Amino acid sequence: MRGPSFSFRIKLVAAMMLIVVGVTGATLYVAQDRMRASHERLSNAQFKSQVDLFSSMRDARLVRIREKCSELVRSVRVAAALEEEDLETLYLVAFDELAEVLRQRTGTRSMGRPARLVRVIDTDGKELPPPKGQSTSRKRGNGIGVESMFATEELKAAFAQVAKAMEGEGEAQKIGYVERVIGARSMIMEVIVTKVILRADDEYMGALVVGFPAADGMEEVMNRYTDIRSGIWVNGEIFSKTLDEGELPGITEAVTAAIRRRGTGSGVLTMDVGAAPHKVFFQQMSDSEFLPAYRVAIYSLAEAAADQGALRARVLAFAGILLIGALGLSLLVSHSFSTPIRALVGATRAVQKGDFDVRLPVRNRDEIGQLTASFNEMTEGLKQKEKYRAVLDMVADKDVAEQMMQGSSSLGGELRDISVLFCDIRGFTAMTQDMPPKEVIDLMNDHFTAMTNVVYEHDGVVDKFVGDLIMGVFGAPKSYGNDAHNAARCCVRMIQEREKMNETAEQSIHVGIGLASGEAVAGCMGSEDRLNYTVMGARVNLSSRLCSVAGRDETVIDQGTYELLKDYVEVEALPELQVKGFNDPVQAYRLLGVRSLPESAPEQETQEVAPQSSPS
Repeated sequence: MRGPSFSFRIKLVAAMMLIVVGVTGATLYVAQDRMRASHERLSNAQFKSQVDLFSSMRDARLVRIREKCSELVRSVRVAAALEEEDLETLYLVAFDELAEVLRQRTGTRSMGRPARLVRVIDTDGKELPPPKGQSTSRKRGNGIGVESMFATEELKAAFAQVAKAMEGEGEAQKIGYVERVIGARSMIMEVIVTKVILRADDEYMGALVVGFPAADGMEEVMNRYTDIRSGIWVNGEIFSKTLDEGELPGITEAVTAAIRRRGTGSGVLTMDVGAAPHKVFFQQMSDSEFLPAYRVAIYSLAEAAADQGALRARVLAFAGILLIGALGLSLLVSHSFSTPIRALVGATRAVQKGDFDVRLPVRNRDEIGQLTASFNEMTEGLKQKEKYRAVLDMVADKDVAEQMMQGSSSLGGELRDISVLFCDIRGFTAMTQDMPPKEVIDLMNDHFTAMTNVVYEHDGVVDKFVGDLIMGVFGAPKSYGNDAHNAARCCVRMIQEREKMNETAEQSIHVGIGLASGEAVAGCMGSEDRLNYTVMGARVNLSSRLCSVAGRDETVIDQGTYELLKDYVEVEALPELQVKGFNDPVQAYRLLGVRSLPESAPEQETQEVAPQSSPS
């Protein structure tokens, strides 16, 4: 089944709209993709900047403490106390030497709070706590806590690993992050582990551990410079002063799952935090020997989404304006195309119906104008050809004319088995000698029209008119396989038609017909300037002679025709005729009737009886 048919104008408008929509969609996609990439680069750069800032601030804040720790572990008193396991002296010396740096303000709140940590571990990483009841310092108010720093088994294992890593030529200092619980409070401690060596023989004695809250005011400082809120992830928890408590559980769960999948390194997640999408960054900060610690930051994509929405609205608004403009332009352009095209379609249909006088105005010099001019030239040519065809049909049989128009090579001359009849009017000269010329012409035109139609009805070709004689050919230029039978039936029908016409005509006309069958030469003959399709040969001459001996309303056939139709005709043999142009006598037959062929009427044999008449 064929689909719906759309006009050229609709197709042009639809194509224009499709182009506009496609370009708009592609532009919107590219712009949003570039904006997304730009926001992603910005967020990545801000996160990297924050991590670098955090590291820089940490290094700047810790430089004095690290130097002081390095000086302390080189102290002979510390090494001797550690060697003699004099923990009371060891802690008194450590507290006194570090009290100043632990109380100083380095961009965070005062470090003189009980959350500060000073401990010593042995070479196996085991904590060597201060003796019970020992004052933490000769100076009161130093605020150094005495709680055990090993809150979990993971911490014990981590410090054992750190102590082992410091053996031999290992690093003199390491920085890490640990979780510490003080009462009901949990916090992240930033710790500096400094190796203690007995200088006499470079014997590794243990390490000094100094710690303090890692997120004590640092985040607020960094959040002033970026749009990223951050925290520190340690052991499945995120500690942050800028992240809302309601946001932490979801972020912590997602980050913990991602860290455990990746193991180490960094990563980026995209998730909904609250009602807006966010990017979540995480990057490892601690040395490998400590518990894994990650810097976690979230970056809101709400602004990026708002920017994309604004961009989308602007692009769509512009596209709407462009679409309206394109619609108007396409309607205008399509009108300039569709109007002449519709006119061409209408004119073409008129030509199909035979109106070759149709002409179209040429309004432009573009391709449509050239097409219109070509159409006018074509219709003029068709009009001339139709005139030629009409004239050709008048001077030649329609079948012959058709093959001439088609350029059939068989019209050049060939031998054909044909049947040819001649039919002329009996007593024509006496009948018309006193008639006005116009009446003679009218009489003959009516007669020839009727006889011609009978010939056509029986698949014959009218070869020519000569005076009052009509010549019909069957089997050339086209054979129907039963040409002789068609010719015989045509002879009977011509006499019947003439008798019917005589009943109403003012002037009765009687005809005589001669019919002969056999081989003849058929083709176009004449001069270079004028040709006529005809047949020539003995059978043609014989048919003309038989026509001359036929009586009024009588048909005479030759032996060849009789042999072809003897099972389907009723005849009466005539005495042998001495015919001009033939040396031997000719056997002829008067045609009395013709029966139908079995193929054309198998259920009955219809007999057409020729009128009986005596020779005139």
